Amino acid sequence: MDDTNADVSVGLGFSRAQQQLKSLASSPLASTSDEYQKQVQSVAKQLQQCITQIQQLSLFSSNETPDDYSTSELKLILATAYLGDVLQKTTSPDLRVSVLEQALKNYQKFQTTCQDLGIIKHTGQVQKAKHVDAGQTRMHKIERFKQQRAMEQETKELEERLMGDEDDLEEVEREFALKLILLKVHQVQDDMHMVERELEMARQMADMKRSRDEQQDDRAPSSEWRLDSHSYNVDLQTGQHTRPLFNERGQPTRPFVLTNNRQMIKDQVFRPGWALPTMSVDEYLQQEQERGNIISGGGKEPEPKAEIDDNDYDALDAEVVKQREWDDFKDNNPRGAGNMGGNRG
Repeated sequence: MDDTNADVSVGLGFSRAQQQLKSLASSPLASTSDEYQKQVQSVAKQLQQCITQIQQLSLFSSNETPDDYSTSELKLILATAYLGDVLQKTTSPDLRVSVLEQALKNYQKFQTTCQDLGIIKHTGQVQKAKHVDAGQTRMHKIERFKQQRAMEQETKELEERLMGDEDDLEEVEREFALKLILLKVHQVQDDMHMVERELEMARQMADMKRSRDEQQDDRAPSSEWRLDSHSYNVDLQTGQHTRPLFNERGQPTRPFVLTNNRQMIKDQVFRPGWALPTMSVDEYLQQEQERGNIISGGGKEPEPKAEIDDNDYDALDAEVVKQREWDDFKDNNPRGAGNMGGNRG
């Protein structure tokens, strides 16, 4: 805090970065356009220079409180938080993991500085979300949203007062700086949760891409000349792995005919989509009989039912009574009546 010239240069650089941030927020350019990304890199470079100068000056110390700093110095606390916001706007997929790691690190630095100066308590640091009830989580988010809206409204009112002609502008500006820091603390807590989740997904995507690249490298052809080192590793008739037709240098290991399996492959392609029979019914029965699965011979065949004589009226009447009783039984017991809820037919 003793080097006045350096302090002024830090303040001017931070003011320029704030103006550039406002321009980015209202920019009509697409976030993926080259011009927008150039502006993002410019703001990030400006903020990084401010942070480097702040560290060289050892501006903030845990032995001091916000009352020990001027209003312009208090605003410099936001440099690391702003850098974290800007880094998240980088859209390069290859650099996404490293960018998110840097953004998270700057958010943590901002939060640590606020804790050391007593602006927030150490219990206010971001903690990983635990498994809680969904209703409680929703109510907590609603409450935090209301708090953030109220803080944004207070900050906006203070900013409008700074544009006026009040006598106590210095006090308003200091209150505005403190409110701005507290609002940023509130926003950073939510941003850190989102960055942590996105960082986990980005690392998984990077690992998947790395594994795909390694597999492609393994399958990449060697610069050494060869005919084919992977062909004919499986016998088309038995389906068993056999000695490869060529060795690693592409040299034949056994005699071969180029058209040896052409007809077999053709027959396997141009065929019905269902399994065709491989033997007739007689051949199947003969095979089963040879295996002993068909029982032949046996006991005495049952005697055929004797026919009723047309002149035997008693037998005819008894047969009619029997048929009527059977018909009555079927009427009283329809088919499927014994099934309990299914297969009625």
